[in-house]
Amino acid sequence: MKNINGIIFFDVDGTLIDCRKGICDPTEKTKEGIKKLQEAGYLTILATGRPKSFVTKGIVDLGLDGYITSNGTYIELEDKVILNDEIDKEKLKEILHTCDKNDIKFLLEGQAKSYMKDLTKEYSKKIIDSFSLPRENITDKWSFDDISVSKIVVVDNGEEGFKEFMEKFSDEFVFMQHPGQNSYDMYRKNYTKAYGIEYLIDKLKFDKEKTYAFGDGENDIEMFQMVKYGIAMGDSHERLLPHAYKNTENVNNDGIYKALIDLNLIK
Repeated sequence: MKNINGIIFFDVDGTLIDCRKGICDPTEKTKEGIKKLQEAGYLTILATGRPKSFVTKGIVDLGLDGYITSNGTYIELEDKVILNDEIDKEKLKEILHTCDKNDIKFLLEGQAKSYMKDLTKEYSKKIIDSFSLPRENITDKWSFDDISVSKIVVVDNGEEGFKEFMEKFSDEFVFMQHPGQNSYDMYRKNYTKAYGIEYLIDKLKFDKEKTYAFGDGENDIEMFQMVKYGIAMGDSHERLLPHAYKNTENVNNDGIYKALIDLNLIK
């Protein structure tokens, strides 16, 4: 491991990219800023609720030093897996049985691949299109014994069975609704981006005083609380702003690059 001058964590949606505004790849200035950070001895780490299988080529091509994905359940640093805490198979079997019983559609998120029941169905296409997911990393050809699942997306079918499903698993799982959608992230309690960040910092025995995070969403609050310096992108959720050390501009206006300059992390 090289000498580390600091660690910078980056959220994806609304931070490195903003597909809602048609920016589905990092801007040239964002790429330049990350390259300069690495040349200056900083570790650059992706921190996202998405699994690695949903990290787009444009993000992969940034050449970041590591990944914290699926709300901290998977950590990879310099191509080495440090943590891979998948959902217990017996618990997963129970979840899938309950989904089938109540006709609840699902997407199983894994790091290498993610899994759906039938990619030809309209609900599958809607999920993939709504979140700009890489279709090539999602398959409906899988067997239960061969899959590794970190997180789940479930779709509210409007029936009483979905409420019962949430109640049944609410002691162990958090259900976070996607804005403007009838789908939910279903992930284990106590696992967050902040958990993954703390795990990595402890593993490296690194000084938290030299840690930074860029984000824009309400789900980045805990991440900002974990690092020394949280930088809120333009158009950030209003609840994130009180937790930010600094505000910057949005993706379209190269907020990451401008903040790195302002913080004297790059020249």
